[in-house]
Amino acid sequence: MKVGLIIAGALMLIVVGFGLVIGLSYISYSNNEIRLRNTIEAKQKDNTSEFDNMWKKIAQVTQVTEKDRDSLMQVFNSYAAARTGGDNNQLVMKWIQESIPNVSNELFKNLQNIIVSSRDSWTMRQKELISINNERNILLEQFPGSFFLSGRPKIEIKIITSSRTDKTFETGKDDDTDLFSKKADK
Repeated sequence: MKVGLIIAGALMLIVVGFGLVIGLSYISYSNNEIRLRNTIEAKQKDNTSEFDNMWKKIAQVTQVTEKDRDSLMQVFNSYAAARTGGDNNQLVMKWIQESIPNVSNELFKNLQNIIVSSRDSWTMRQKELISINNERNILLEQFPGSFFLSGRPKIEIKIITSSRTDKTFETGKDDDTDLFSKKADK
């Protein structure tokens, strides 16, 4: 009788221990998924803010208003398409000086630095967002996470690209390597 009670007690302890391990595993996986989901949502909001900040820096340095942005891009594209030869930086500088006459060489260099550093920062943020989303997807798809987290939807992240990039990936071809001798795609 005592042996039977000891065996029953041991089995009960194993079942409770197993249940505790399962419960704690569920809590751990669920908390990790929630952390990643919230990080992705926050990163997307942060990227929106960073993109806005990037445009504002460029606009403030050049004193370009929001309403002038599209027309200046059209001017840039037409100037870039019409000009061949010469240094590309000189062509861009000439375009900026003609479009915004009060831009000096020093201001142009400052503008170049702002654009390059802002775009690099933006690219890094986009890559971070992709990486965090990938980490969450792996958690959702790999066992045992897939067991505990089944039914949780994937998150569609918003990655900002250009029409040219979309077209390149759609066709699988990138033949337009000479940006300044013909009209660039918008």
